[in-house]
Amino acid sequence: MLKNLIARLIRKQEAMTGESADFMRDLYAGSPAGFWRFALFVPMSRHRGALPLDAACAVRIAAVHAEDCGPCLQTVINLSLAAGARPEILRAAVEENLAAMDEETKLAFEFARLLSARDARSEDLRSAVERRWGKAGLAEIALAIASTRVFPTVKRAMGYAQACQRVVIAGEATNAAPGEARAA
Repeated sequence: MLKNLIARLIRKQEAMTGESADFMRDLYAGSPAGFWRFALFVPMSRHRGALPLDAACAVRIAAVHAEDCGPCLQTVINLSLAAGARPEILRAAVEENLAAMDEETKLAFEFARLLSARDARSEDLRSAVERRWGKAGLAEIALAIASTRVFPTVKRAMGYAQACQRVVIAGEATNAAPGEARAA
């Protein structure tokens, strides 16, 4: 009975994200207790409150892009589209095209991108983020970055990491390689 519940939960996750969750099956097979702790963590990765939708989704793209540019990035895109984010903003975030973003999205994305890269220039943007969205905005970005990075790490450790690939945004493929890799 418990195995049927797990199978249903994983299928639901796959339907919601549009991506395979085989890593979760292996996580459960290897450590049922670890699987349940991971399952309890997942809602934190969906927390949103202070930031506008497009900005919140761009933050997640910046965070996951620092770790992975394969299926985890596609999952973030799929969930963002399902939530109602604009495809052109998601594409701009994947391509790191700041000129295509509105000011709020650009601020949130750039702060998250620099923070995810452990770039000290993120400190220069922290006060602007706090002025715009308060401590709630800082907390939301912090939780989004921290939680988004867990998935690629778990998948990589479980043997499910993949190299960069093209991702699809609203039916259109785009290069998911980080900016410096695209420029090379």
